[in-house]
Amino acid sequence: MDNAPYQKLLTKTHLLIGGVLTLVFYGVMSVLLVPFTFSDNALIAQGQACLTAVPIAAVFWFAYHMFMVVLVDQKKQKAKSR
Repeated sequence: MDNAPYQKLLTKTHLLIGGVLTLVFYGVMSVLLVPFTFSDNALIAQGQACLTAVPIAAVFWFAYHMFMVVLVDQKKQKAKSR
């Protein structure tokens, strides 16, 4: 089965940067969401914040990769038109 053209756009470096940025974003969101939890217990509040940060970080991961695919494709199209 052949790869789609967009699957060849991102390199391993793009994937590594995306993974690192997503982990950093997850950590930041885990800390920022603690005041918005429903528990007075600090450990349970942190656990709830960590679980809440998972889908938010997943959306960030998808957004980063969609942005990079579009950006790399635009750069390739611009280079072809010259």
